[in-house]
Amino acid sequence: MGEKSLLTKAVITIDCDNYLGNLNRIWASIGYDEINWTYTRRGKNLFRILKEIAETPYYIRNHNALTSSNGLSRPAWGGGNVYHEEPDGSPIYNWDILDQVYDTILEAGFYPFVEFGFLPFDLVPDGINTSDWNQDVGFEHYETEGYWKYPPKDYNRWGELVFKFIDHYVKRYGKETIKNWLFELWNEPDLGNYWKGSVEDYLRLFDVTVHYATKAFSEIKIGGPCTTSPSLQDGSDFLKRFLQHCVSEINYITGKIGTRLDFISFHTKGAHYSQRRIYNLEKNIIKESPSKEKMIKDIKAGMDIISKFPSLSDLPVYVNECDPAVGTIYGVHDNPNFIVTNTEYYPAFIVALVKEILDLQRNYSNPIERITSWAFYFEGKRFFEGNRTLITNDEIEKPIINIFRMLSLLGNSRIKLISHVDLQDVHISASSFKIDGIATMEDRTISIIIWNQADEWWQEGECHIELNIDHIPFNNTAILKHFRIDKQYSNAYSAWKAEGSPINPSIKQIKKIKLHQGLELIQKPEEIQIDNSKNVNLSFSIPLPGISLIQIISKGQ
Repeated sequence: MGEKSLLTKAVITIDCDNYLGNLNRIWASIGYDEINWTYTRRGKNLFRILKEIAETPYYIRNHNALTSSNGLSRPAWGGGNVYHEEPDGSPIYNWDILDQVYDTILEAGFYPFVEFGFLPFDLVPDGINTSDWNQDVGFEHYETEGYWKYPPKDYNRWGELVFKFIDHYVKRYGKETIKNWLFELWNEPDLGNYWKGSVEDYLRLFDVTVHYATKAFSEIKIGGPCTTSPSLQDGSDFLKRFLQHCVSEINYITGKIGTRLDFISFHTKGAHYSQRRIYNLEKNIIKESPSKEKMIKDIKAGMDIISKFPSLSDLPVYVNECDPAVGTIYGVHDNPNFIVTNTEYYPAFIVALVKEILDLQRNYSNPIERITSWAFYFEGKRFFEGNRTLITNDEIEKPIINIFRMLSLLGNSRIKLISHVDLQDVHISASSFKIDGIATMEDRTISIIIWNQADEWWQEGECHIELNIDHIPFNNTAILKHFRIDKQYSNAYSAWKAEGSPINPSIKQIKKIKLHQGLELIQKPEEIQIDNSKNVNLSFSIPLPGISLIQIISKGQ
């Protein structure tokens, strides 16, 4: 790497008597564009993995539920292919694809986060839905020219589509099941990348969507506007305008003041690399990294905007895209900075971000219910392509999955953790460097996650940890477990590199790599004695980046 190592010391103190409240499991949500990969063999296998990990139902958010398609996803594209019209204009609804999607999600014990989008081909405004055989074969104008981004030619037919959607799934799964689902309109309507209408067009469509959705099922949970970074003007202006409309403006359907809103959503990304794809990787590449500070700034800005509307003070907030960098389909062969999604950097970044969001939300009356990691899997990629995914080829699990495993082992009662860091080497900003943790206690088990994390992905180093756990509420023999995610442990990517980064690993190599894909202990579990002092002191080191999970499990009753 050629970078100077960060050598640090930290004293971390846990007070088991200092209860901070219930731990809100905000990380329990994933999303992805390619909705048709949900029910493939690989998709179902990934859901089985997530089901084994999940300690609480995850929310699963998808793009393209209503997009017209041939039912075959490709990166950043897919479609539920629900809506069509007869020659006389009569609507036809086909639920075959979406039934498979939601069957798979529900079988895992999860809840769909349904996004009403994007515009079906037969609802594209007249005059623009043409085809051109002179364009590249395989890509049609509906896709390449963004016809799916337009407001519908007929708002009532859109409304009927929404009604039929809700009605179909209430009948298929029952009201008690649909109560747990979340519904929103569109994705990032503040960007031309997704929406070619005006703000007023979106507000009108939202009113129509809410009217028909609640007509189909009055107990539905529906919200929005799932806009982008609230700290930037486009995202900020749109979010304010949307909330103002829902609170105090005339509804396009009812003619009365206000529109029903059950939750509020927006997005944040930690980086927009100056080049997503670099065609000559032999040139000097500018090193760029994600920024937690930027993401927290976005979330704080969004929460500040929401707080200006007192009537919305109890509504839950969903940061339903919350990722290190824009560009899930891009990888290391496009830009080496995307290496972060292959390595131990990604889980360290996410867990540090989770802690900062948990602490931030204490300042607001609106609870932050979930942050969504936009990551699933891709077909047709190389091993460890560097996309923002949970698995690579042959269902090899990437290190990111192991942070969800660690988080699942935390208890529901959060206890106080204080970290005092002695930063011996100060060539990095303190705002982008964290040695911190989350501690919980439940069922006579103390669980502590501690991380050594820096936003600059190229940083290396080590931190010596002195961990003091005070006021332990049991006095007997306990089991000590120490799990680790770093370059050496719980890391299939490192195992693949150790095999020589094979383009097509053999069956024997794949088996060897998979030995390191799960959560690994750095030492065998050992018995320790909790004496009358009611405390335990531990010393160990964590590399940068790296995460430890310490568990002390009472053997007594």
